[in-house]
Amino acid sequence: MPLVKSPISTMALLGLVFVASMTAVDAHKGATGVVMQRMMSMKGMGEGMKELAAMVTGKAPYDAAKAKTIATTIKEHAVSIPKQFPKDSIKGPSEALPAIWEDWDGFKGHADSLAGLADKLAGSAESGKAVALGLFAQMGKTCSGCHQDYRKKKK
Repeated sequence: MPLVKSPISTMALLGLVFVASMTAVDAHKGATGVVMQRMMSMKGMGEGMKELAAMVTGKAPYDAAKAKTIATTIKEHAVSIPKQFPKDSIKGPSEALPAIWEDWDGFKGHADSLAGLADKLAGSAESGKAVALGLFAQMGKTCSGCHQDYRKKKK
């Protein structure tokens, strides 16, 4: 069963990654401490996802070494996500919803899933663009699922 069923679903996923990265800039105004740290970490992951998206969709040449490096960086960010959301770190310009702490296991599960998928992509980047595309699509679904459940909706 294909991981990405059509070019349309891939393009929708790419659009989501692009919009998330563009709106993050405004959200950083006034952020400090752990809130700023996690916003910058999320921005870094978004930038990595954009680079991967370009490679797996043919908008940029597929570079296995670069895909491995990006995936490794995303994994490192994903592993640190739970530490970046200490209890009561919702004040200020945070986009975090209380649901994070109400459903900590579910939230941490998204981070763990992303870390695992990114690790798989890093380990299989040499297998080629088709494999990377499938893992990238799963990573994008994991990111968007977490945003859906645990991040304030954009106005």
